[in-house]
Amino acid sequence: MASAIALLMKKLLISIALLLPGLAATAQNKGAVSTPPAVVSLISGITDKQFRPDTAFVALSDQDESLLAKEPVANWSLPQSSGNMTYYNLVSGTRSYQLIVSRPPKSAYATAMLLRYETPKSKPEPIARGMLLSEAEAKAK
Repeated sequence: MASAIALLMKKLLISIALLLPGLAATAQNKGAVSTPPAVVSLISGITDKQFRPDTAFVALSDQDESLLAKEPVANWSLPQSSGNMTYYNLVSGTRSYQLIVSRPPKSAYATAMLLRYETPKSKPEPIARGMLLSEAEAKAK
């Protein structure tokens, strides 16, 4: 009787060990966040380059998505440069957004990051980040 229980416990441990990696892989894939098409087209419209997102952050709410989709590109500020960085601003009520475009020293492509400020005194929250490609480079890929 004791050997039957020991054998059953051993089989249970082996089956758990075999199932655990599969469950972990499934759990890692469930939380994937993608950049909404409205944000991709907005960044592409402001910079006149194809935006390829590589990182999406959870900070984007439905209100942000609808506001960014409704705001025309003309409401964003003119580009302002500081060193190897260019940024654009949009203020809507108490919320403001900032698009920062920079070119890392050893990279062939510029990087864009969209930030949100809930209030004028709040810390910036990232919304999306990715590469900027010219239209010819985007079609080649």
